[in-house]
Amino acid sequence: MHLTRLSLTNIRTYERLELELERGIHVIAGENASGKSNLLDAVAMLATTRSQRGGHDIDLIRWQALRDETLPGGRIVGEIDKRDGQTTLEIAVVASENDSDANRRTSRRFRVNAVARRASDLIGQLRVVMFSAEDLTIISGSPSGRRRYLDLTISQFDPTYVRASQRYSRVLQQRNSLLRRLREHHGSLDELDFWDDELTTAGSVIFQARAATLTRLGQDAAIRYPTLGSPNEKLSVRYKPALPVALIQNVPRDEFESDFRSAIEEGRQQDVWKGGTQIGPHRDDIEFQISGRDAAVSASRGQQRTAALALRLSEVALSCEITGDPPVLLLDDMLSELDANHRKRVIETAYEVDQVLITTPDFDRPTASELPDAIRYRLVMGTLNRAEESL
Repeated sequence: MHLTRLSLTNIRTYERLELELERGIHVIAGENASGKSNLLDAVAMLATTRSQRGGHDIDLIRWQALRDETLPGGRIVGEIDKRDGQTTLEIAVVASENDSDANRRTSRRFRVNAVARRASDLIGQLRVVMFSAEDLTIISGSPSGRRRYLDLTISQFDPTYVRASQRYSRVLQQRNSLLRRLREHHGSLDELDFWDDELTTAGSVIFQARAATLTRLGQDAAIRYPTLGSPNEKLSVRYKPALPVALIQNVPRDEFESDFRSAIEEGRQQDVWKGGTQIGPHRDDIEFQISGRDAAVSASRGQQRTAALALRLSEVALSCEITGDPPVLLLDDMLSELDANHRKRVIETAYEVDQVLITTPDFDRPTASELPDAIRYRLVMGTLNRAEESL
């Protein structure tokens, strides 16, 4: 799997970009704030429909377009060569007409092979694994960031998970709205029956997919971690589902859904008091331990980086295992931050996949000896040229 063409129109720092790509390793050099990360984030959006950075859709549209155009919009188009043929993906973000950018509404439109589709039809058509300095937050950041990591990872190879996540979010919003009304003594607990059933069905799919994925990622990452320079340390990755203790051990089992439904019903009164749903995958977390200690609290920055790198390398292996086709690797200003051993491991992985996009602030790094076959580009003021064309 690889991208053959990428087109950006009014996306963040890019007014217009047309890039023809081939298999292999592509190194994009540019100064800080030149738009390197924006480029890789646009590629990642084609895979997941979501920015790796989070934020609002309005932030995707180039600032100048917001200022000058009546109905500004941005567009990302990618052509992908896959085992089953060529596929064209398109994401368009359009802002409403409004005097204030802060109050503008946005809408998103998706196309697959020029046919209008839902977001869920786009997700997973292209698969990527993105390495960046932000990966440290998987270890040390917030639970919501770790849940986001899980969603972006699993969605790319499990369409059932995508549908369940979308359904769960809508149901959770409706159930919480009803809980707040019940707290004000409007209605009865029986009104929760429908929403509890829906929450159970969608939530069970999410719980079990997360448990299975983290088991596989955790086992592989535990093997990789010592080889990355910490032979005397042990990494463990543990899923922490937001469930009653008695139910946690039952997540992979067939009877889990009925047990989860019972737990939701038993917690109704507390949910009413709190005005929100207290158990469910929207409150999940992941725990990383290094030699038995919480990595988020006790590990050094170097240990956290090694753990995050082991996790990302495991993600590449898992994606290949599940789909039989390697993902596109995106390395955002990563190699310059890694020591020689870590850099070697990432480069070895790069040569195992069909396509890699690497950004760097230094045109000479990674060196020609490290990546002798790389195609190199210079990025200046939103314009990208192959190195021999920019001389």
